Amino acid sequence: MVSKWDIKKTQKLQKAVNQWGKAIGQSYRFYDGKRTLKTKNGPTYPDVLKKNRFLLNKKIIKIGYSLLGKNDYQYNVVAIANENFKSWHNTYLFCLMKDKPVILLDQSKNANPVMVKVVKGKKLNKDFSKIYTEK
Repeated sequence: MVSKWDIKKTQKLQKAVNQWGKAIGQSYRFYDGKRTLKTKNGPTYPDVLKKNRFLLNKKIIKIGYSLLGKNDYQYNVVAIANENFKSWHNTYLFCLMKDKPVILLDQSKNANPVMVKVVKGKKLNKDFSKIYTEK
């Protein structure tokens, strides 16, 4: 069976997010599998995925880091991108949910529970979906 996600797809996603971010004056740092991502006034990734509860629409979700996009969780995080601003952060969690790409955004000042929302932006969703479905 071919993996749903791999390092090449992560690299393509990084490139797409960097281009998108540059166009809106933002610069995102990706979790590289080694160095943690510390958010401004919020949690540290990926550790927080194991330690804390996550709320989406006031409901607890099962979420975890899954480099290859295996269906181990309700939301399988394949990539994490963060930008810290003066007093807040945008942390994008690129997830696979039942083999469908979903982007969650954490801007929470809480470390527990972490409040996330589904990203509606067309450009990021289109890029993520396109990369996910490529062979």
